[in-house]
Amino acid sequence: MLIKRRSLLAASTLAAAAPRNAWGQRRSSGVFTHGVASGDPLPDGVVIWTRFTGETAGWEVAEDEAFSHIVQSGQARSSFANDYCVKVDVRGLAPGRRYFYRFLSASDASVIGRTRTAPAGAVEQLRIALFSCSNMPFGYFHAYGHAAARDDIDLVLHVGDYIYETPRGAYPSAAEAVPGRVIDPVNETASLSDYYQRYASYHTDANLLELRRTKPISSVWDDHELVNNAWRNGSPNHNARYEGDYQTRIAAAAKAYFDWMPIRRPGALQLYRHLDWGDLARIVLIDARYIGRDEQIDYRTTLAPQLAQGGAEARAAADAFRRTVLGDPARTMLGAAQEQWFAQTLAASKQRGQTWQIVAQQIVVGDQFAPAETTRLFSESLSSGSRQWFTSGVEMGALGLAWNTDAWAGYPAARQRFLDACTQHANNAIVLGGDSHNCWVNNLAAPGGGRLAALEFATGSVTSPGFERSLTAAGAGEREALFRAANPHLAWCDLTNRGYTALRFTRGGCETDWIAFDSVRTPQAPAPAVTRISAAASASGGPGAWAL
Repeated sequence: MLIKRRSLLAASTLAAAAPRNAWGQRRSSGVFTHGVASGDPLPDGVVIWTRFTGETAGWEVAEDEAFSHIVQSGQARSSFANDYCVKVDVRGLAPGRRYFYRFLSASDASVIGRTRTAPAGAVEQLRIALFSCSNMPFGYFHAYGHAAARDDIDLVLHVGDYIYETPRGAYPSAAEAVPGRVIDPVNETASLSDYYQRYASYHTDANLLELRRTKPISSVWDDHELVNNAWRNGSPNHNARYEGDYQTRIAAAAKAYFDWMPIRRPGALQLYRHLDWGDLARIVLIDARYIGRDEQIDYRTTLAPQLAQGGAEARAAADAFRRTVLGDPARTMLGAAQEQWFAQTLAASKQRGQTWQIVAQQIVVGDQFAPAETTRLFSESLSSGSRQWFTSGVEMGALGLAWNTDAWAGYPAARQRFLDACTQHANNAIVLGGDSHNCWVNNLAAPGGGRLAALEFATGSVTSPGFERSLTAAGAGEREALFRAANPHLAWCDLTNRGYTALRFTRGGCETDWIAFDSVRTPQAPAPAVTRISAAASASGGPGAWAL
């Protein structure tokens, strides 16, 4: 583990040292079961979280770790209806400063958490840690532990697949799972109770608990917090016969997510919102997974049968498919209401003079064309399903079609509207994403060319395997070289390692570090490799291109 046992013991000792007379008489006895967390910082407030098995817990926010200068305090109820999760939206705090917080019962106290509020006015920098795709049985959360130990992170952004809903032994298989990394329940999560159990099992991980304790978090869901390959009216992985009504399942998944995550809930199923970081940046968190998304297109069923003749006929069929099906302007990723909100939110940030518009969302925006050489990198043990999926991607690439239609490439008209909004309404837009398990750093051209609409950093996964799992017959760097050659907009990629991204924003530019671990299967984290990529901001005309 990256998180040392003594750091957790120290936090517990400080909490236990709280004077008993500060706990009051109306608080009930109970147990704090899964640490503390904070998130969605504002200039005057922050959300704090714990899980408490009693009925009423007290809470305190202080300027110092000894709690000699308490600035806000109160009481909050715990309820079985919310899985005993307690959240408080604390207000009346000062902007741009660190705070300490804890929860109190009649007989005990939680560990002490550290958080901070967003600054107001002039700001010199913003430092973000970006995460995606943390499948617990696939390995240890070294990325979380590494970031938790840093003092130079202002905010954590998690852009989805925080948990996985799959049954135990399915993904990964029992043979692939790391011993001791056990998830509950054993079945796929479908009911509210199932989702609650899955979150509880994930939050037995010491690195995840320490990240939540020490850093404020803002997050968005992707599909695995809901159901694999979800869209607004269904999922190919949802079986109504055994798993009930789809929207009932989505409501249960959303409730569990909002109960366990230290974030605000804008609406029943609304996730999108924004946070400001003084005059430097606006962080725009959007939902590209559920609320407005149309069903994904699968080439294997919609186009492949038309390509059997090959040659000119196949290319003509692909061109017609691109125009009439894939490029249908009515197809949406965000939905009309969120698209309008997104453009207005960018425009308001630009009007305020903020240098950066940081868009936190789930999936890859840039095209991903599979090179023809991909098939020669197949593992000998590659399953027939994976072999067909990669082969289909190569065939589509030869026809000028990007392979991943679950990403923005499967919604080209919606993507053009998205990039138009970045071009017209942002000063310097950068899109952060995840989902693919691999790391993709793209220069996103404005529709019509001439400038960049946005930069993209789609981070690699915390533990979920990437192309190294299937394309094993490759030398060092060979996978990456092939995909960079096939995708000229791709500035850099890592298709081999797990990790996270640290980003530093200033008025002059953005500096990113991809922190990569070559193994997540051992409790002791290996020394990470760090790759630095940067880009300049401009006063007008959008951001400059990525540079190594």
